[in-house]
Amino acid sequence: MKAVGYITFGAFLLFLSATMTTATEYPPYPPGPVARLSYVSGSVSIQPRGVGNWVIGNVDHPLAVADNVWTDKNSRAELRVGTGVLRMNGETSLTLSNFGRGTVQVMLHQGTLNLRVFHLFEGEIYEVDTPTLAFTLQKSGDYRFDVPSGGDTTLVTVWKGEGTATGDAPAVRVRAHERARFTGTALAHEIHPAPAPDGFDGWCNVRDARESHPPFGPYVAPGVIGYPAPYPPYRPWVWVGPWGWTWIR
Repeated sequence: MKAVGYITFGAFLLFLSATMTTATEYPPYPPGPVARLSYVSGSVSIQPRGVGNWVIGNVDHPLAVADNVWTDKNSRAELRVGTGVLRMNGETSLTLSNFGRGTVQVMLHQGTLNLRVFHLFEGEIYEVDTPTLAFTLQKSGDYRFDVPSGGDTTLVTVWKGEGTATGDAPAVRVRAHERARFTGTALAHEIHPAPAPDGFDGWCNVRDARESHPPFGPYVAPGVIGYPAPYPPYRPWVWVGPWGWTWIR
């Protein structure tokens, strides 16, 4: 009886140790929402939250809140989160400030960002912050934001949709086919007709055209992270916190 009791207690300790190890290594799923780096051209770098070093951004790399993304000169990147797509032109600095159920908030420090939201659900918030303002989408649509390196000016172009800029002054509404130039945090602004699309806009339009024919569109909801991406069996798995092992396309 004593031997059996000893073995039973030992088995319990082994089980407890395994349970503690599992709990430490594998947090409850899901640990939080995730964005995805869906396209890379040129040199794109990521600085994960709480990490001092920058790493190379690869396609399908998951992104968490407070991660920083940088596109070098002549480089571009595309990020997917929820029903939105964020596209960065060269020499653009972006922080994923907050995203979760019903909220997507990013900080554009400098450069050029295109935001396409395919469907804005009731109560859902998409917000782009810059050094001079916060811009909140009122409708689904196609938006562009430009912040020169000085950081004291923000250009907001609404190709389709409508949104509101807020800062240290009354809010300013920007509507479809308009470009607003804001200077300073007091929202001093000028509004003109949107200019003709440039090369970056053309690239964004080409990428958008692919959304009309997603490879798994009839079977997978667009809000599912990674739905447009095939997953070849020869691609590697990498450990990405806090989610764990992740298949990188």
